[in-house]
Amino acid sequence: MAPVGKTIVTVSSGGLAGMQLSLDLQSEKDYWLGTYEPALQSTIEDKVSEGMVAYDIGANIGYFSLLLARKVGQTGFVFAFEALPANIQRLRTNIELNNLGLKVKIVPAAVIERERSTRFGIGPSGAMGKVEGSAGRNSVIYTKTIFVEGISLDEYVYKHGNPPPDVVKIDIEGGEVLALSGMTRMLDEAKPTIFLEIHGPDAAELCWNILKAADYRVCNLQPGYPTITSLQEIDWKANIVAIP
Repeated sequence: MAPVGKTIVTVSSGGLAGMQLSLDLQSEKDYWLGTYEPALQSTIEDKVSEGMVAYDIGANIGYFSLLLARKVGQTGFVFAFEALPANIQRLRTNIELNNLGLKVKIVPAAVIERERSTRFGIGPSGAMGKVEGSAGRNSVIYTKTIFVEGISLDEYVYKHGNPPPDVVKIDIEGGEVLALSGMTRMLDEAKPTIFLEIHGPDAAELCWNILKAADYRVCNLQPGYPTITSLQEIDWKANIVAIP
């Protein structure tokens, strides 16, 4: 009974309750109901506060960008990094629907290890993709490739003069191996808290090594944030919190 195509709806529960989103209710019901990734929503509620600077890496259509904007309040700011053009347009629409254009800056780029143009595969859903050189997701067929601009977070902050983040959310379909490789100075100096989705054992090993070298505590993204004591404890697909 859900309408076909995009519909402007008010989110009914969760951290975005009362905010508006342009959604395809045939496939995006969990956004509307506010039940999308409840563990990450709860962690953002717990770890993000007024005045913080937040980076959303892999912003998609903006669900977590808007949630971060709500949490950082009037004195904070959100940078939403997204590479896929179709997602960027929907991200912009959802920001405008909630009058957050002065609180959320869209950065139309893939977050990788250094500044360069890079090949980006578009997945079967049209709203899913990953940058060349990502780990995991080998079973997904990427039907089309485009070239997008890429940037590292170290360059974004220390070369281009943007404010370093207090928190960083990263969900980029295996591209975390590139993103973390390009933010080692930030991890050492700014020491943001990281909300990270890991895709596969290769990504887990690289992420573990980078985070431990920067003296981070790696925890499961679940109530109480239990510490992960060894690489072998990380599942094939894992959601973690890295705390400096």
